[in-house]
Amino acid sequence: MEIILQPGDILYQEGSPAECGYIIETGDVMLYSDHTGGRIDCEQRGAGSILGELSILTGQPRKVTVEAMTPCRIYKICPQKIMQKYQSLDPILRACIETSINFTAHFNARAHPNDQQAPMAPKTLKNAEMLISQIKIEEDMLTGLENDEFSMHYQPIVAIESGNIVGAEALMRWRHPQLGAVSPDKFIPIAENMGSINQLTDFALEKACEALHQAYSLHPDAASLFMSVNVSGADLGRADFPDHLAHLMDLHDLAPQCLKLEVTETALVPTGDTSKTVLKRLRDFGCGISIDDFGTGYSNLGYLKSLPLTALKIDRAFAGDAYANAVSRGIVKMLVGLGRELGVDVIAEGLETVDDVNTLRSLGCCYAQGYYFHKPLILDDYIQQLSRQFKGKSQVA
Repeated sequence: MEIILQPGDILYQEGSPAECGYIIETGDVMLYSDHTGGRIDCEQRGAGSILGELSILTGQPRKVTVEAMTPCRIYKICPQKIMQKYQSLDPILRACIETSINFTAHFNARAHPNDQQAPMAPKTLKNAEMLISQIKIEEDMLTGLENDEFSMHYQPIVAIESGNIVGAEALMRWRHPQLGAVSPDKFIPIAENMGSINQLTDFALEKACEALHQAYSLHPDAASLFMSVNVSGADLGRADFPDHLAHLMDLHDLAPQCLKLEVTETALVPTGDTSKTVLKRLRDFGCGISIDDFGTGYSNLGYLKSLPLTALKIDRAFAGDAYANAVSRGIVKMLVGLGRELGVDVIAEGLETVDDVNTLRSLGCCYAQGYYFHKPLILDDYIQQLSRQFKGKSQVA
């Protein structure tokens, strides 16, 4: 939420409770304190500065009054958000911050004489505008989850030889009430950066399980279908993630083998102890683990032997370029061979032409997805595609 202040307006008073933190978008403010001898100007702050955060972190009343010196636009941050980010920090880093807070409080106790101009504090944030933009997007995302602005589309994954659908990748879509369609390339990195990716992942998993349950009701042969869902490194850092997933599978009466979790190379490597434990538990539980956009991230293949993988997805930059580019073709051939040696499935992404498909088939790739076969579909259209595939087959298992 934005606040507009005119010169002389008070943002908050000395001694008032710490209700919010603030980021100055534009304008300048004065921080002053009232003493027996009168008002003492402590410090000026301008665009890119944070206000009120110390009171929230310490739980103490405001130590100063903040007055606008020029027209100001100020963005409000709720205290819960600040404390959530603060509590998620590494304990050592948090201790360093608390030490700095104590030092700052002691230092600021020495007020400036009335005849001396209060110093202008350096800008706290070099990227204040970007941060405010990300905070706004994050708040809109969380509101959007509650208001049904998010949905899932499903891009079929096919067996190249037959063209039959063997599964699908669940892809998130966001229809913002003012901005319209927001690209996942925009909102997912922000969610990862701001710590909200877990909520998006939980939504995607819930919808994917619902879609699988509906697909399985079509025909006995549908029981072999799988669903791929993208998860982040932050999800793998959640110790309770396997338990949450097991609860979802139970809730929708699904076998864990029907779910494949796609993680990028950069999210997998290097993995911390929690992530390694979570990956092992997920694999022991029966879920598939797939590396998404394989070949575009971590360059040291030595990490593959320590990960419980079941599939590699060849990035479209190579798979969609293999027909026309000999280098890409050589890379795809190598990756297909690597998958075969590791005993994992290999799925090519981004196939758009018959030449792409014939090239990948000739290189031994068994599975693919892309606009040549199917674009991402809403659930009703995906179910319709499956119905056509199973039409005419006997309903006897």
